[in-house]
Amino acid sequence: MEENYILTVTGKQTVDGNSDKIELQTAASYVMKNGSRYITYREYYSQNPEKKYRTTVKVDPNNVVTVMKGGTESHHLMLEQGVRHKCEYVTPYGIISLGIYSESVNIDLDDHGGELSVSYTIDIESQLASSNELYLKIEEVNNNVNG
Repeated sequence: MEENYILTVTGKQTVDGNSDKIELQTAASYVMKNGSRYITYREYYSQNPEKKYRTTVKVDPNNVVTVMKGGTESHHLMLEQGVRHKCEYVTPYGIISLGIYSESVNIDLDDHGGELSVSYTIDIESQLASSNELYLKIEEVNNNVNG
């Protein structure tokens, strides 16, 4: 995997009126394959930084965003504006079935990078668990160097 891009990830989660925000900037791969764009990067568990896993964000030609995380807490989220998808979230304690409803999906990607933002809710057995926002910005490494 050639990591010739810089990815900025901002995530916000609101549960029972309390919000938490994370930000991450990391090296990433960004490729076009079979009409879909793929952003791939490595993450680690905060409790165990030696243990890394790969996350891939796929944006297909129909503007469906799929987030695939590997590792011991793997999941496969499908984010499609106005559609509720079910997914299974694998944890060390078992599998949780979730509903994911995407309120908005905004994609501004081209061959050189761009931005992606999604606003979605997560429910467990049809009960709202959280409201979420995900923002990705992907830039070529050479665009970040003054030259």
